[in-house]
Amino acid sequence: MAAVSPARANALLMGVMVFAELLLMAASVRGGIASSAVAGAAATVSRPAARAEHSVADVVQGVAHFFRDINADEAEARGLRLENTRLLGEVARSRELKQENERLRRLLGMREDLAPKSIGGSVVTSRLTDQSQTIVVDRGSDDGVRPDMGVVAWGGAVGRVVSVERDFARVRLLSDPNSGAAGVVARSRAEGILVGRGSEPMEMRYVPKYADVVVGDRVVASGQDGVFPRGFGLGRVTVVGDPIGASKSIRVEPEIEYRSLEDVLVLLEPRGASLLAPEDAEGRP
Repeated sequence: MAAVSPARANALLMGVMVFAELLLMAASVRGGIASSAVAGAAATVSRPAARAEHSVADVVQGVAHFFRDINADEAEARGLRLENTRLLGEVARSRELKQENERLRRLLGMREDLAPKSIGGSVVTSRLTDQSQTIVVDRGSDDGVRPDMGVVAWGGAVGRVVSVERDFARVRLLSDPNSGAAGVVARSRAEGILVGRGSEPMEMRYVPKYADVVVGDRVVASGQDGVFPRGFGLGRVTVVGDPIGASKSIRVEPEIEYRSLEDVLVLLEPRGASLLAPEDAEGRP
């Protein structure tokens, strides 16, 4: 026997239901037992359709609940991601504050021990090219800063002030081609002048060719230029080449990493604490 298509079965079921309704209406007019019988028959015939209707409704309701739960899960996941981002930001800010506090404590200790006549400042911006090596600090004339004052940081000398405004000052670094600082080799006391060469190591000029200088020697300020206190670190010797005329060919790497410089001290006086002054060969300060 050929199978009845769903559309045809639905049409047939609808016809039966309509016929049953007509019988029910006729029975209601006549009254009596026939009315009850027809009503029961109609209910019996329509029961499968009602069950089918409830089944479809249950499926639709289940699908709706499913998508509602998915949306709720996505909203919760977005909330968790936002909370995670916020917590990561707080951890990063806390780490930055801790590092800043450590830098400031170290700078304060340096000020008390090595440069009591100074004021602290922060680097606002920098210009580090082959032709120009400068930084701008957030201290100016209102703070007592003047041109030609020395600027130092933890580890050694940084440069000198070249121009000043009310709220900031421009500092020429030791590595700038137009800079110069009087230096002395801490170990052998050989003296010379450090000259910047941009991004290249500095050059120590006017050191006699017979002077005792070797790679690794530390060069400190001699104090003769009136900018940096005697004993402040300037750099370390990285190259000792063949003499040029009567002078040694010496290259010096700055002790300060300028690109990571954040906090400095501006020296109000070119004098440091007594412990900065290195002793000479005879032991005299």
